Amino acid sequence: MLKVSNKFSINLSIAISILFFIACIVGAFIMPTLTNMLIDTPDNIGNRGDITETERILVHIAAYLILAVFMFADVLMFTLLQRVKRGFVFTEKSVSLIRGVSWCCFAVCMLFAFLGIYFQLSFIVAFLGIFLGVCLRVIKNVIAEAVEIKNENDLTV
Repeated sequence: MLKVSNKFSINLSIAISILFFIACIVGAFIMPTLTNMLIDTPDNIGNRGDITETERILVHIAAYLILAVFMFADVLMFTLLQRVKRGFVFTEKSVSLIRGVSWCCFAVCMLFAFLGIYFQLSFIVAFLGIFLGVCLRVIKNVIAEAVEIKNENDLTV
């Protein structure tokens, strides 16, 4: 397996985080077109043309809320990566940032569950959001324990 340096990996992650944020900004401008195309696409259940104008607005609102949560989570991850780059990994602030990203996963899960009313595949994305949120909670708990051990060791020296 290809092994890259820590510094390169962190810088690559930061670059991907920046690109993702830019993609979200672009997505904000094309969101109405994308959501209308998705609504108008027929599926096995039939054409979603029976969605009322009010429901279309709700889908647009949910899509923009999902995008906003993605952007907020990306900012949290970018901040965390900057802290990791400076060597501030095992701190309460880092734990807090991971906690924030996990809550973002749960928020996206709820929004996709709502969209499942209209798009059944959204339930799968909602399930994946729960799984990712739980994984991040486990990582957060591990880092929090490491912070506690680090703080105890700092006091004994």
